[in-house]
Amino acid sequence: MLNIILSILSYDIWFYISHLLLHTKYLYKYIHYKHHTIKNPTFLDTYVGHHLEGVFQGIGMFFPFIWFCYTFYEVAFILLYLNIKGMLRHDHRIIHLVGDHHINHHKYPNYNYGEIWLDWLCGSMKK
Repeated sequence: MLNIILSILSYDIWFYISHLLLHTKYLYKYIHYKHHTIKNPTFLDTYVGHHLEGVFQGIGMFFPFIWFCYTFYEVAFILLYLNIKGMLRHDHRIIHLVGDHHINHHKYPNYNYGEIWLDWLCGSMKK
């Protein structure tokens, strides 16, 4: 169970860092801009973007694999959890269930790069 929690935490931290990098001038212009063309995203828009973007942001979940062994079911659970979380956070129709933290990132792209606690900790949170 610890390995699952660490993979999700590792993903969240890496997602924040990689998302900040994707908002730098060069990476935004050539990679990330496509994801921000949608101002009122739905769950399917989670995956709109450059093909390298998903790989780049997704590798964070694998960092704990250096120290822990995982079963197929643990990896499947982590992938399922992270994908569902990403889809829910991109759908403006269900903000009453999951909040609008990431939806606000699509409206104000210089804020809300990741999880609420990371944005609060790093000073990049917009309410």
